[in-house]
Amino acid sequence: MEVSKLTFTLRSKLTFSYIFIVMVVVGLMSLAANVGLNKQFENYVIQRQEKQTAEIIDLVEMKYEEENTWNTGYLEIIGMNALQNGMIIVIKDSEKGNIWSAYEHNNGLCQAMIMNMRANMYSYSDKWNGEYQEKSYPILQSDKQIGTLTTGYVGPYYFNDEELIFIKALNSLFLIAGICSLLIAFALGIFMSLRLSNPLNKIAKKALSLSEGRYKERLVDVSHTKEIEILIETINELSDALEHKDNLRKQLTQDVAHELRTPLTSVQGHMEAMLDGIWAMDNERLNSCYEEIIRIKKLIGSIENLSGVENENVLLHKEDFDLSRLIVRLLNNYENEFLTKNIKVNYLEKPVTIHADPDKMSQIFNNLLSNAIKYSSENGEITIKAEKEENKIIVRVKDTGIGIKEEDLPHIFERFYRGDKSRNRQTGGIGVGLTITRAIIEAHDGTIDVNSTYGQGSEFIIRLPQ
Repeated sequence: MEVSKLTFTLRSKLTFSYIFIVMVVVGLMSLAANVGLNKQFENYVIQRQEKQTAEIIDLVEMKYEEENTWNTGYLEIIGMNALQNGMIIVIKDSEKGNIWSAYEHNNGLCQAMIMNMRANMYSYSDKWNGEYQEKSYPILQSDKQIGTLTTGYVGPYYFNDEELIFIKALNSLFLIAGICSLLIAFALGIFMSLRLSNPLNKIAKKALSLSEGRYKERLVDVSHTKEIEILIETINELSDALEHKDNLRKQLTQDVAHELRTPLTSVQGHMEAMLDGIWAMDNERLNSCYEEIIRIKKLIGSIENLSGVENENVLLHKEDFDLSRLIVRLLNNYENEFLTKNIKVNYLEKPVTIHADPDKMSQIFNNLLSNAIKYSSENGEITIKAEKEENKIIVRVKDTGIGIKEEDLPHIFERFYRGDKSRNRQTGGIGVGLTITRAIIEAHDGTIDVNSTYGQGSEFIIRLPQ
């Protein structure tokens, strides 16, 4: 898929997803708020009816207590006022005889009021399913029932004209607020999707450029989204790593070609001269060719060794042995080199038992000692310490040689890396010794670190489990 198509698809999906989520959330919140408010208003109306009924009963009881008889004129005032508020009342005495009834007073008005209340409620909701209801309440005097108040209304609740206007206006406001919220959510969705998709678009283009081998460009966009910032940093780190690996690969091609070309050219020259009769085919000429062939074999062997130790399935033949005796044996092997360069060796032999592969350990310290000798100047000094610390064996190999440059330190364990870019044979091999060393140590679940100051020497610190 092309980057432009990928970007369009990504942006479209982000935009749609974000807008959909925001609109659903806003819509659900608006709906929940509207339903909740309507429910609260319905409860308010029901409570208002109950409160109005209680007030009517209190007024009737107070008037009866004051006059000790039924005042029909006063009851008419109360009844007409209740009728105006959508409530039909009938008051009966203790003998069930009517004292005052809104139906008898004005039945037509009562029926018109009921019809009006039904119309109001149906205009509010076509799903309203109310009906005319009546409730009876005792009228008491000195804890003795002297009558009954019956209230009639359209229930379970009804809205009068003012309440209906209020609730309709409130629903309209909710509708307008919901539409505005959705429009704002839509705009924010587009803004946020662009804010997310634009850096992701650049990251996608950068990933495509990495696949095509273009490593130098870096992403410099600053995002206010933490996850995208982490992704940008990761892509940049990946670019650095791939660029470095690519440089190593190119350098490897040049190095291997150089390492093979030199001995092959020498052998070719010797053979041509001997075939043309310019040189005699004597032992000296043949030995020279033989030495160059050995160099080629060593180069191929180093590459094979590296491939072997970098395999995750490295076979280790572990056993318990004295690491100190192994180090002493290796030092004896290098005695001639120490004497040639007048190098002083400091090592206090004391038993250090370790459970490891003796051959692989010998390979490790051979690499470190040969490097220490190679990079040490005349009258130098090499110090070796091997000791136990808790459950670890720690070995330090320190020299007073030329040291390692600061910019080379992070890369010295990488394969085919050499600080000397000239590939001078006098200053090192092909750059796999330390790589093999680290691979063997890690296969033993150990670690290796290096401290070095250029011009003063280096110290390699190996930590191995017992």
